[in-house]
Amino acid sequence: MNVVHFIAEKYYRLAFDYFHYENNIQLAQKYINLALKDDKSHIKSLMLKGEILLRKRNMQSALKTFLKIQKLDPNNLLNAFYLAKTYNLIDEYKTGLSILDKILKSKTQNIEFLSECYRLKIDILMNLNQYSKAEKILKTLNNKLKSDDIFDIEENFYKTVENKKYFEQNTNNRILHINF
Repeated sequence: MNVVHFIAEKYYRLAFDYFHYENNIQLAQKYINLALKDDKSHIKSLMLKGEILLRKRNMQSALKTFLKIQKLDPNNLLNAFYLAKTYNLIDEYKTGLSILDKILKSKTQNIEFLSECYRLKIDILMNLNQYSKAEKILKTLNNKLKSDDIFDIEENFYKTVENKKYFEQNTNNRILHINF
């Protein structure tokens, strides 16, 4: 039986507004805790709690929250994205990539969501120094995303590659001076 918890929903909406529109993490956390006190398995509240924890850089608690949501709703693509994002932030890149691959194989039509998924996948590949794979993905995005999203992702990628080459070139040409 699917029961609507009106109190949890009310507190969730207050928390959502405080977090996303007013950037007030303290009030958002206060109301999300009240929502979860009313309904411990309120998916939207758990998701927002995870976002708050990510913003506060409490990665392990965020990961636990997103894993709890995965148990409650294993087909939730947004939660899967946040799981991949969290794994990226705690340097578990391969786990994050495997989650993103599952999302990208799904039949979602939400272009903004896909843009964020590809942006995260390219970021993870760059963290793994797999620039050729990231560039290959960039070249296939023309038919999948809006052009301004592609431009933004490409610009970030090529700036990162350029900075990496510049750093490698300048560190190889250093001369070590030793005074005796």
